[in-house]
Amino acid sequence: MIQVDQSTRFKNIVIMTALVVVMLVTMYFLSHPNFFGLDFRLFKKNIENTQGVVLSVEEHSVFKEISKPIYGFPKKIKIESIEVNADIISVSVDNSGHLEAPKEWDVVGWYKGGARPSEEGNLVLNAHYDDSYGRPAVFWKLKNVGVGDKVSVLDNYGRWFDYRVIDVYYVDINDPDRTKIFDSGEDKGSIMTLITCGGVWSVQSGTYDKRLVVSAELIHGENE
Repeated sequence: MIQVDQSTRFKNIVIMTALVVVMLVTMYFLSHPNFFGLDFRLFKKNIENTQGVVLSVEEHSVFKEISKPIYGFPKKIKIESIEVNADIISVSVDNSGHLEAPKEWDVVGWYKGGARPSEEGNLVLNAHYDDSYGRPAVFWKLKNVGVGDKVSVLDNYGRWFDYRVIDVYYVDINDPDRTKIFDSGEDKGSIMTLITCGGVWSVQSGTYDKRLVVSAELIHGENE
């Protein structure tokens, strides 16, 4: 017969008593979730909601925003085929709704309501054909540009973007559809429109009777 000493018997009683207490406490918590003012069911619900938020963050990752292209403002234009190398400034429209031209004869204007380099839409640039004395201005040779020629634009981040000329044409200053050259072009990707004076001088209008328009499309850029 195996004898159990008193100390072992006491330990067994303590263990059994502790197990019973744990079971009773667990049952009490399950039947009284608001014990000590803590609603454990709400706590569980909050945990589930938190998990849902985590999943939502994974589905709509902030890295998608970071991976979007960053577009800068045009600062310089080069057209090697006609020896154009000029700075670009931003221009707007005047009170009558006409596109402003740069005040300087050797500077190109970028319509700030249009697209930026490599951005989907229409990057509109305009400049003078000649000065007040008839001397060549920055876009004097634009009339000699040909389809397939490259037009490069530098943005304020130091990136160059190349466009290829796809069309050259004239628009009468009284043409009712002349404003179409400013269309956003978002359905055509990233395009560029270069504008300067053309045709013959009109004494009555105080300007040339036509506008030379050069259309180009993006062929290379660091955002691609």
